[in-house]
Amino acid sequence: IWIWITLLPTLILNSESKDKPLTKRDYIGWSMFVIGFFLEAVADHQKSVFRANPENADTWINTGLWSISRHPNYFGEILLWFGLYVSASSVYNHNYQYLTIVSPLFVTYLLTQVSGVPLLEKIGQHRWGQNAQYQRYVKNTAVLIPFIW
Repeated sequence: IWIWITLLPTLILNSESKDKPLTKRDYIGWSMFVIGFFLEAVADHQKSVFRANPENADTWINTGLWSISRHPNYFGEILLWFGLYVSASSVYNHNYQYLTIVSPLFVTYLLTQVSGVPLLEKIGQHRWGQNAQYQRYVKNTAVLIPFIW
């Protein structure tokens, strides 16, 4: 069910029998996808490099993309799925097809309310909650969308 919900916009897109000309919506969606993919990949790479350094064993990452968002990889993931929805919606012929917005909303819900962000925020508070620098980082760094607290 999870995979089906997540892929719903693409499934509807692929079920259309006639090709339509590309629209601004396609380019906007693809741009969102590429930016999201880039953010997620760069954030994950930065975190891997950070964790590979033994000097960082007992601290949190707050450099690179992690200096402007506490979860830039999740922001990238969410943006990527919204991009797929936006580009797929350019071929929708029926209003009910727009209900496939449930796909990126589902991913957003999972990452911001179920696993992802809540779990890591709880772990961070448990590990470093008494650390004044960590509390400053939490207070001054956006949770998800850079520069938006």
